[in-house]
Amino acid sequence: MNILRLVARPLIALPFIVDGISAVKNPAPHAEQFKKIQPLLETVGVPPVLTSDARLLSRAVGATTTVAAVGLALGKSPRLCATVLASVAVPIAIIQNPVWTAQTKDERNKYRRGLERYGAAFGGLVLASTDRLGQPSASWKLANWRDHQADLIEARNDAWATAKETFGA
Repeated sequence: MNILRLVARPLIALPFIVDGISAVKNPAPHAEQFKKIQPLLETVGVPPVLTSDARLLSRAVGATTTVAAVGLALGKSPRLCATVLASVAVPIAIIQNPVWTAQTKDERNKYRRGLERYGAAFGGLVLASTDRLGQPSASWKLANWRDHQADLIEARNDAWATAKETFGA
């Protein structure tokens, strides 16, 4: 692993670790933030079963976030961990930064800065989720294997044709 990955992955994961542990240990503030957007979720059509127990939901997302962030920081299945974090980063950003509920300009600016931070983290996580450590992708490997198989078949056919001409079959 190069030095950039060694430093960047833990730095991207750190806020998610801190926030995830906070949600597991003390879900009440996270549940209150969630309740701010619960009416919006109901109007969008999210089933009430998913939003009925905000404390349990906060703990579950906190645990998932913590596990994925620690995995990313340690380099254990980093692509999978980054994908999980990227998928929860957007909902968490919206829940923690409900710009539409801001009463003052300062509050709106605070929420906007929070959204910008999560947007930057999301971008880093998307990059981390596609990082193959210099290895080719599965689609390239498959295309290369097919090309190689076609070359082998062509070489066999050429050898067979040469053998027929030589030995007069």
